[in-house]
Amino acid sequence: MVQSNKNNQQSSQGITNTISVMGEGKASVAPDMLVINVSISELAATTELAQKQANQKVTKVNDILNAASIAQKDIQTANVNVYPEYDRSNASWRKLLWYRATQSITIKVSGDNFWQKGADIVDKIWAIGAVNVDNTYFDLKDKNASMQWARDNAFADAKAKAEQLAKAGGVMLGKPVMITDNNISYTPGPIMYDKVNMAVWASTNAPSTPALSPGQTEVTVDVQVVYEIK
Repeated sequence: MVQSNKNNQQSSQGITNTISVMGEGKASVAPDMLVINVSISELAATTELAQKQANQKVTKVNDILNAASIAQKDIQTANVNVYPEYDRSNASWRKLLWYRATQSITIKVSGDNFWQKGADIVDKIWAIGAVNVDNTYFDLKDKNASMQWARDNAFADAKAKAEQLAKAGGVMLGKPVMITDNNISYTPGPIMYDKVNMAVWASTNAPSTPALSPGQTEVTVDVQVVYEIK
């Protein structure tokens, strides 16, 4: 926040002799990364066996990622959990069934033709069997530049509104005495996979993942600007 130290008169309504406006700015940029979220869930008679089965799936996923030259810094284990599962069909008692081990992995794919590389990785992960690909989306490695463009557009929008109000009110617009970032929103493009169709595709010789297009990602910034009135 930027605020002037000028001797503005105060009232119960705030700073007097000012015009306050809201500005909105947007920046649409091409994403440069595909984020793939993978989840593994295995059920077994013991916790050790459930974990072993889950780890075997994780090893297969890592082998695929290593073959695709995905750096370790771009592979993150997001969640590891083991818990008992019960039969709760009877309200008066519960029966222990087996134990479930779950793991979640977040994978970031970037570089040349990252969208096609990511689609190939999804194909191979899906072929492992009983491995879910969830919440996959395009993203930006560095959002700072796009936020700066959106913020510049938001300030320009606020200034245009203030100039219009000053003209309508028959006053002269002075310098801004307060500038506040109110909201920053970022909307990556989600990619939805139909798991029923994926299962059908996986049983044929056809590629299981359709062609991906990065499109555009939108960043929106809202600013509030208070101008003095000369």
